[in-house]
Amino acid sequence: MSKIAPFPHRYTVHLADRQLVAPPRAPIAAGSPPQFGGSDDVWSPEELLVAAALECLWTTFEAYARHDALTVQSWSGTGVAVLEKGSPVPRFTSITLRVEMVVAESDVERARRLLQTAEQRCIISHALNVPVTLEPIVRSP
Repeated sequence: MSKIAPFPHRYTVHLADRQLVAPPRAPIAAGSPPQFGGSDDVWSPEELLVAAALECLWTTFEAYARHDALTVQSWSGTGVAVLEKGSPVPRFTSITLRVEMVVAESDVERARRLLQTAEQRCIISHALNVPVTLEPIVRSP
């Protein structure tokens, strides 16, 4: 496991030809969603925002689980954001992160606690001006 780099951290993404680029990663095709006259063939900023919140929850949980020696047998999540007409611009009114996780029966409560901690400490959720709600399902096989 690698160590955390000293702060401050800087993240740079370049946009060219409708591609988000942050080498050495693969480019991501991006554009407007169908709701705003765009295409469903590319990632929209709205979907990227929800994806960032969901992935942040997972990576934060993963770090706590690793530190606590918790073995996760499976993990999946779905993020749902609601965008409503606002004044002067539309705004997100909620983001719900639904997570389903399978752990050993003896670890169910510990996994729930770690997931709650991850929710409270997710960097992306804290950067947003919208309520982020966690709906966890933690079960044993």
